[in-house]
Amino acid sequence: MSGSCRRELLSGYLENRLELEDQLDFLSHVDECPRCWEEVYNATKARHPHYYKNTSRQVKLTTRELEQDSVLREDVFEVA
Repeated sequence: MSGSCRRELLSGYLENRLELEDQLDFLSHVDECPRCWEEVYNATKARHPHYYKNTSRQVKLTTRELEQDSVLREDVFEVA
């Protein structure tokens, strides 16, 4: 954490022990401090991994399918 970072605020925030004013001060700090933001992000991700699942699906296409797709796209036009 950098010079203006306060470790006790970070741990208090992560453990939900801060008073409202301290929470707001910490969140203002996190908004401008990439290091603290990353620590909060990583801690939250570790605590709730199901929210961070990779949901992208990879699809394998053959060269033929790609060629067909490009032919189909040539037939698409925009109507104003």
